[in-house]
Amino acid sequence: MRMQGDLRTCLRQLHQLPGSILGYLPLWLETLRRWLDADGVAALWCHLPGEMGDAGEAGGPVADAGTTGATCWYAPQAPVFACERLAACGWTMPSMTELQQSLAGARVLRGHARRGGHRPDVAMLRRPPALDACLPGSEVLDVCVLPMARTADVSGACHDGTAAGTAPIGALRLLVSRGDGRPAFTSREIDAFEMAAGEFGTAPERSPLPDLASFPSLPFFPPLALTVPATAGHVPDASGGANAIDSVSAICGDISGMLVWHRRQPEWADPAALALMRRVWQPVPGQAWTDACVVVRACQRLADELTRHPGSHPPQGAQVGARVPVPGGTLHLHATHLCGMGGSATERVRVALHLAVPPAVRLLQRLWRTALTPVQREIAMRLLAGQSRAQTREACAIGAQTLKTHLSLMRARLDPVRDAPLLLGLGGGAMGANAHPR
Repeated sequence: MRMQGDLRTCLRQLHQLPGSILGYLPLWLETLRRWLDADGVAALWCHLPGEMGDAGEAGGPVADAGTTGATCWYAPQAPVFACERLAACGWTMPSMTELQQSLAGARVLRGHARRGGHRPDVAMLRRPPALDACLPGSEVLDVCVLPMARTADVSGACHDGTAAGTAPIGALRLLVSRGDGRPAFTSREIDAFEMAAGEFGTAPERSPLPDLASFPSLPFFPPLALTVPATAGHVPDASGGANAIDSVSAICGDISGMLVWHRRQPEWADPAALALMRRVWQPVPGQAWTDACVVVRACQRLADELTRHPGSHPPQGAQVGARVPVPGGTLHLHATHLCGMGGSATERVRVALHLAVPPAVRLLQRLWRTALTPVQREIAMRLLAGQSRAQTREACAIGAQTLKTHLSLMRARLDPVRDAPLLLGLGGGAMGANAHPR
């Protein structure tokens, strides 16, 4: 894979995707990590206070991703024991009121920790030792921003399949670090990081992309199904080599796993399910690590619902499901009773987990692997999402002849074999309208 254009532009384009911030947050963090040649990244957030909607799906209730106002975090390179210690220490982010007052008139709140012990006096961004242990090295860039409300958050729409009614993110804290054996971040890199982080709190320069999920002619790319996702034991190379390429591809791939629940706790899980269980954490002082994992608590609610029955034996064939919005997409949970050799249901509950990556994220990552320029990627995204040529010209601020020239260059730059779905989707007189049936 060869990513064309500036990674800075890639970060900006992610903000144009439909759906919630959580849907593209892992890809944004990994792109940032590669751009700054860093060793670790992490994100902490809390949802805005308010009523959580209650929507359902055919499989059952929708589970929210954590309590409104509670601190959540996603740290893909952090060791599990570090996340356990952070959850057990009970540390939380400041209240939304305090953060709003501190960020009044400021784009970001800075709490960088530079090598040599220099640490700005920002009490609002205090980092406990357990949080520092989640990041490799003592060179840490740390900012907090108040994200702008996105269309999906305001309307409760499910552009990327995330649960309707999920409270939008009220405060987002972003951290990036380098190991002690690596060079310190330069002033230019610090400014670039702060500028990129600040874009969460500003409106995109161009109009957001339309909902790709509602467009039937979107080119179909078989999702990269991962049985064992990247874990803390495998930290991708930040130099842009094969490992870094695989890390981006892995983030944009669906993940499926399975666990067995018995007596109010997980009894068995495959590696993929174990990684999904530990995807989102919350502080739970003095409790077991399973109580600090949002996904595990969702599985507990499903198991409780499944085992509520009037008789002395579990009902055979009973099943329940839920959706949990997590970093990287929507986690679909499906719970059923395991049956014994005689065919009767047992007390054990099987929970199937499937992380569905938003189609817009998967398509954009696929376009990153082509030879298209940043503006050509945006043209392709808009046309493949169903926008007309006139709408695309207006959104990209280009003329009719410029668009025609770009389309000719795009056809020449796309590989006829590897990029066949894109060429088919962009082919025909309508350039994307009903050009590729699923």
